[in-house]
Amino acid sequence: MRRRLAARAVPCVALAVALLFARVAHPAAPAPFVAPSQWLSALGQQVIVPGYDRLAGRAATLADRVGDLCSHPGKDELDAARTAWRHTAIDLRRLSPLPFGPALETRILRRLDFWPTRPAQIESSLQERLAGTLPDPRIGVTARGLPAMEYLLFDPGRRRLDADPAACTYAAWLATDAARELAAIQPAWTTWIAGLNEADGEANAALLADGVNILIGGIDTLRLKYLEKAARSPADMTHFDAWRSGAERAHLLAFFEGWRLGLQGREGLPGLTALMRGRGLLVLADHLDNQVERAAIALQALPDRPGADATALAHAISALAALQGVLAYDVSERLKVTVGFGDNDGD
Repeated sequence: MRRRLAARAVPCVALAVALLFARVAHPAAPAPFVAPSQWLSALGQQVIVPGYDRLAGRAATLADRVGDLCSHPGKDELDAARTAWRHTAIDLRRLSPLPFGPALETRILRRLDFWPTRPAQIESSLQERLAGTLPDPRIGVTARGLPAMEYLLFDPGRRRLDADPAACTYAAWLATDAARELAAIQPAWTTWIAGLNEADGEANAALLADGVNILIGGIDTLRLKYLEKAARSPADMTHFDAWRSGAERAHLLAFFEGWRLGLQGREGLPGLTALMRGRGLLVLADHLDNQVERAAIALQALPDRPGADATALAHAISALAALQGVLAYDVSERLKVTVGFGDNDGD
């Protein structure tokens, strides 16, 4: 019996030794070092800056379509305005988890993307503006931006916009205001990118801390604001973002898609995981990738009306919580980053 066991052990030992020497003879190529400024500069130049440029174009088209609707009310014009809103809103949702640079400094996302929508405040601002008692600069964030426009364009409980001239005029102003905000921020991106390229060691440490916290804040927003709060009463679809336009799932996936680019990047675009691998955190980066994939699969499993499947909704929330935990505890600890994200430029 001992001879048989020894005989079996010989090939196993030989295989282990061979593998050991193979690893020594052919070590894995080290991952290239990625500085935080390189990570954010690439993200800015390849994703954020062209994304905001595209969004500005979308917003300008939206302003034109709503203007056409107000000038020539009709179903075709209403459909065109709604389509333009959908295109603008989905582009905004992809950018919203990445409030870097000028987006954070100007808090433009708060003005463009205030949610949950406040219908009473929108209607009040509409009427006061119409009466001339509310100047445009005094209209608050709760009554402007794309969610407010969605309410006016899609809400099933109010008059259609092509039959409500006063509301159409207000919607046209909202669209024009959004386009103006986006056009005004464009020059600031060049200055931000230039500053990243000149970052020294201390600045890079601050950039890393900011970047990690923004990603943690983004996944927290997706989990808590857009899913967990709605899951408390899943049958009530009004608790979900973009429910009026029927784009709840599309908006959730777009948010995660944009956030994922910041974390993992893509070919030719280093993400935070590339930065981690360049610091030797290979196992942790792989673990993080696995958690991202689990969350992606869980989100993809949601139906178009996420509240219709409570089990899938709970699974998505759980997967996002696990992902957030890896970022907020394991990754931040290994990168020596203090976690202190705020409201992710949202409300």
